[in-house]
Formats: sequence, structure tokens, C-alpha cells
Amino acid sequence: MSVSEHTRSGDRFVYVLDHDAGLRSVLEESDRARCRQHAVAAIAEVPAGAWDPQANPYPDAELGLLVLDGLLIRDVTVAEARCGELIGPGTILRPWDESGADAPMRHDVDWQVIEPLRVAVLDQHFLRVVAHWPPLITALVARANERAQDLAVMVSIHSLKRVDVRLLAFFWHLADRYGKVTSDGVLVPLALTHRQLALLVGAQRPSVTSALGTLSERELLRRDDEGNWLLTGDPPDDLSVLTPNGVAA
Repeated sequence: MSVSEHTRSGDRFVYVLDHDAGLRSVLEESDRARCRQHAVAAIAEVPAGAWDPQANPYPDAELGLLVLDGLLIRDVTVAEARCGELIGPGTILRPWDESGADAPMRHDVDWQVIEPLRVAVLDQHFLRVVAHWPPLITALVARANERAQDLAVMVSIHSLKRVDVRLLAFFWHLADRYGKVTSDGVLVPLALTHRQLALLVGAQRPSVTSALGTLSERELLRRDDEGNWLLTGDPPDDLSVLTPNGVAA
């Protein structure tokens, strides 16, 4: 993807606190209005499809890119093994730093935008602003820690033996961040395909399709008419309840 395919217009800015309730909430009420006026950032947009941030590194983004809207997958390949990370609003990225070509254990990193991205370019001006409000610095560091914790959970989910158990654990993990409680269950409004789910849980696409059928038959997870996912019942305290004899196969 070339630079010309990105919207990086210098006259398009966003009040960051208007679009990030988490950052806004850490400030005292008396500080929010003043901070809002100063904490502005340029907007960049990335269309759906393959994204090559190495070809478009956003040199002004000293702190990184804050995802405001959209969804993408970071796809990491080591030898023939692949692992995907789902990234959405609230995440801070520096994707141009992530190249495994020169690492001792070579690995490839690819990016796939699922839903068009809108990001705030956190530049030197933004850094100078947040320096006046230490709670914002703490919140931004916490974002990085949350992402690390999320990845640790995903490593554990990948280690589960059964694909249906992995998928159920994965969707309940997503529900904590994206879920919406409805009369029918917990809706996860992410139109993820079977192929994308296979990458995210470390399985083959046919195995994912079969496992989703099993979960649907057991009325634990199903897809709605709009392609989103619906979890029914409560989160299982013990995932071994999915297996006939209570032991993961």
C-alpha cells in the first residue's frame, strides 16, 4: 500500500479526549476541559486490506498511533507457524518498529485491516501536552501493559487442546472488551470470518468451522444474521464442561 492511499491531511485534527473515554476518565473534572483543548492530534485513515506500515512510518508519531475506530489483525509467522493478534480502539501502536527480518529468530509480521482504521497521530505536541497531566501518562503506560496481559491470555488460549474450547474461551475474552448484553445473550459485534478466527486461535480453518458447528449445536455460540457472534449463558467456570468426559482431548 502506497503513502498516497492513506489520508494524512494536516488540516484534519481530533480532540483525543472526545474519542477515548478511558483517557478522559483519569482526569479530574476541573482539568478535562482545558486538557481537551490542548490534547489534539492529526487524523490518519487506513482502508481495509493489507497494510504495510514499514512503507508509511508516520515520522511525526513520536508516541505512536492511537486507534480510534476500526479493527486489524497483526499476523506473526515463525517458520510455518502463524499467530494473530486482534487490535481495536484504544490500542496504541508503533507498527513500523515491528520487523523480524533482522532478529536472530527470523519472523515475519503482516498487518490486515478488517474494518477501516481511523487513528490519532500522537506527535511531539501531544507528548508535551500530556506531560502537564501525569494521570494521562500513567493511563498510556497502562495501555501498553494491558496489551501485554491480553497477549499472555491469548498464549494460554492457544495452549488449550480442543479447538471448540479455544474458540469459546476466545469469544468470552473478547466479550470483556467488546461485548454487549442483550436479551438473547452477550453480543460480540465483530464480523470475524472462519479464516480470521483460525489465525487468531491458532487452528486450521476446517477445524474452526467444525468447532463452531459444535458450539452452535450446544447453544453456546452462534452467528447472527449480520455476521456478528452471540454468546449464550454465562461464562463457563470450567472449560472442561465442553468435553463428554470432562477431560480435554
